[in-house]
Amino acid sequence: VIFGVFWGAFSDRFGRKPALMIGLAGSVVAPILFGLGKSLPVVFFARGLDGFFCGNVAVARTYLGEVCDETNEHKAFNFLALCFSMGLFIGPMLGGQLVHPAQFAPSIFEGTIFDTYPYLLPNLTYAIFAAISWIIGAIFLEESLPPEARRPCCGGSSEEARQLRRSLSNTTTGTDPGGAPMSYPLERTEPPPRGACYPRTLLQVGAAFVVLSGSVAATTQLFILLVSYPSAKGGFGFSPAQIGAVQNGGAAGVLLTQQLIFPWVSKRFGSFRAFVGGWTAFVLVWACFPFYDMLANTARYGSAPRYIVLALVQAIGAGGCNMCFPTSFVFINRASAGMDKGVINGWVNSCGALARALWPPAMAWVLGATAPTNMPDHVYFALHLNLFLATTAMFLIRNGLRAANSMVPRSSANSSASVLPADALGPPGLAPSCGAKGASPLLEG
Repeated sequence: VIFGVFWGAFSDRFGRKPALMIGLAGSVVAPILFGLGKSLPVVFFARGLDGFFCGNVAVARTYLGEVCDETNEHKAFNFLALCFSMGLFIGPMLGGQLVHPAQFAPSIFEGTIFDTYPYLLPNLTYAIFAAISWIIGAIFLEESLPPEARRPCCGGSSEEARQLRRSLSNTTTGTDPGGAPMSYPLERTEPPPRGACYPRTLLQVGAAFVVLSGSVAATTQLFILLVSYPSAKGGFGFSPAQIGAVQNGGAAGVLLTQQLIFPWVSKRFGSFRAFVGGWTAFVLVWACFPFYDMLANTARYGSAPRYIVLALVQAIGAGGCNMCFPTSFVFINRASAGMDKGVINGWVNSCGALARALWPPAMAWVLGATAPTNMPDHVYFALHLNLFLATTAMFLIRNGLRAANSMVPRSSANSSASVLPADALGPPGLAPSCGAKGASPLLEG
């Protein structure tokens, strides 16, 4: 929440790669400190340190937006969302299996440091993966922000650097069938001057991501609370192990959606309709939760149907919201063209984290206040209120989503852009500079 903007500004000043490398290095050290902690102050310090370095998640989205073009932006952001989703699925499962190794493998770990520190092994495993990622990034990751387009050290930004960032962001680079670099202009208006408020479209697509983050987190928490209600009170009475088994359906839904459904839907119907379709599926499958409650009566329906139905609910709900997240990343990237994308993504990421921190406990409080009453829909009022508030917010900001959807690059077939001359390309691997001698008139415009 706190350091997302800091890392965004850091990446605008020093480049995307240094910010990503420092964050990965911190992700190597902080988990080890957490695994070695034996007191609450040490544990909280280690988690806070990990949160500090993980604040550069927004930098990863910024980097991705700068290296993609119109031919692969959906695939790229879809893959990013898939990585996050699979991490949320594999991480807890792997961590839970590796805790207390001296108990499940005494012949190997008994009497070792892993016996003294029972939480070290899962954290060390994660640290090793982070170290491998750091080595790969240090060797193969290329910088996406040219030095001349970065912010000055002492605050502010020269007009020349602003114009360069604007030209780089307002165009998308790619290759023609022969492999030659090409540049296409984005169909968008000029960004506001420095000091002015961000454009309404950017604020609206950022708000969509924040609402999406908070409402999805709240829905997940409410699901856990509802299915863990005792059977005597009309709930399912699920144990944590049973809840985890049902939530595996969500992982299957994420894989299916992001590998098959989302690429086809976004290509066939467009980004805006993909977002609306995903959100509609998410809302409808969760709004019908009272009907699933009938399956809690195992004497009448047996045990298997409730697991199957709730796993399908998880799959459809997770698939729906995971059509929305990649699309929101694409919209934010388009709407922030010509501006300091690192700072913007930092603000959006921080606000989304704040929503994930505040929205779920607020809805849990509503559940605790209404469930014991005799009001209609008392048990499910919090779930329906959460869906209603989020859908209302999405409806109010729909014009911003439509506007971001229209900010698409022209295809090479419909654009008069010509191949840039070699001296306009700048250093190898970097985006073309509009200030280079002989640059395309489209870039200069």
